Amino acid sequence: MKPFFIYNTLSRTVEEFVPLKPGVVTLYSCGPTVYLPQHLGNMRTYLCTDTLKRALRLNGYQVRHVMNITDVGHMTSDQDAGEDKIEKTARAEGRSPREVADYYTQLFIRDLEMLRIERPTVPPGQFCRATDHIADMIALIQRILDRGYAYVVGSGVYFDVEKWRGPGAKGRLSRQSLEEQYSEQRLEHASDKRSKHDFALWVLNQPHHLMQWDSPWGRGYPGWHIECSAMSMKYLGETLDIHTGGLDHIPIHHENEIAQSESATGRPFVRYFVHYAFLVGMEGAKISKSSGKFPVLTDLIAAGIDPMAFRLFCLGAKYRSELAFSLDAVRAAQTNFEYFTEFARSMPPDACSAPDSGWTQSYFNRFIDSLNNDLNTPQALAVTLELIGESYRRKDRCVWSTLTKMDSVLGLGMEEIRRQAASQTLPTEIEALRAERDQARQKKDFRRSDELRRELQARGYEVKDTPSGTVLQPRR
Repeated sequence: MKPFFIYNTLSRTVEEFVPLKPGVVTLYSCGPTVYLPQHLGNMRTYLCTDTLKRALRLNGYQVRHVMNITDVGHMTSDQDAGEDKIEKTARAEGRSPREVADYYTQLFIRDLEMLRIERPTVPPGQFCRATDHIADMIALIQRILDRGYAYVVGSGVYFDVEKWRGPGAKGRLSRQSLEEQYSEQRLEHASDKRSKHDFALWVLNQPHHLMQWDSPWGRGYPGWHIECSAMSMKYLGETLDIHTGGLDHIPIHHENEIAQSESATGRPFVRYFVHYAFLVGMEGAKISKSSGKFPVLTDLIAAGIDPMAFRLFCLGAKYRSELAFSLDAVRAAQTNFEYFTEFARSMPPDACSAPDSGWTQSYFNRFIDSLNNDLNTPQALAVTLELIGESYRRKDRCVWSTLTKMDSVLGLGMEEIRRQAASQTLPTEIEALRAERDQARQKKDFRRSDELRRELQARGYEVKDTPSGTVLQPRR
């Protein structure tokens, strides 16, 4: 294996990644709160994790990946204030919280599939729903209480943040004091809490809350932060190799996860925190549900854009860099996707089965080096495009093995595209028109070539000119 380097928010440096167990990576991703469709900013986050997972696998690692579904306990404020997000939608839509969570979970899974984002591997192909792990949360809260870092009052079980941190200590991720972390927040808190900074592990005495469970401290429901700690440690162990999420998770959610997890176990919780920058609008504002403007994947499809164009658009920027969203920018990425698909559709079957030419190895080496340098996907994507261009220039199509290994990380589904194209049998008269058009192009009879293009289009085919000839695709 070549060394793999990634930026660790804990150290604020790019570090060589070394897992606890040789050859195996434990990876936990903060998943969605399923009360609305996931906007494109959310989907960029999940794409980044998918690319990280694929890159680690290409480097020879087995990746044990867990992602949660938050279907209870996430308040409208990350500081445990306001109404439960699921219940707020349930009341507004006249449905039960379970119906809301199931509906928006299915929309999330649909969007993952359209973007070719792989499902978690632990449990195999499944997402961990918070409501399925209440007993695990209760057990973890009891461990925190037993070690003296939580207390029970009438309104709930709270984590004693100041006792955990000590006087004046700063957060390990945010590098801020408690006052600095919360300086922009208007904290609403229960009057019986010891400190406004303490966060809820279990909420009590909320009779109007629709989802509640029995616990040793009374009937109630979990706080948001405890969910991730309980589920990640249940499936991956008490110390994780990598924990991912958006930059907005750093000051509150992930700081709280560290505190509650390490107070319970006495062990380091996470060795590498990997955080992703935001997708922003052209005016520089973060695209989010709270801003009232959150384009979703189906908006792109309605605009005639393939979901793979959004995937390529995201790969075109580093995960730690803000990415400015616009339809024009995604349409430009669609042009690149069409370049990939044309190459895949025009691959001769014998070239796919033949060994790759020797010159492709240097491109693959550069591709790996790009990924291993802090997941530099723009550079890796550029190398892949160069490989295709060089294949055209040399008129040498013996590149398929190398290209499919690259695509195992890019995730564009090029082998599937190639197989679909190979399985399509064109009618005899259409095949004859294509062959005639290729001859006209070779003779530089552009007038006849244009006439044949129009005829093929009139018969329902998209016509693409590639260096290897005319590629036809039936219109959808």
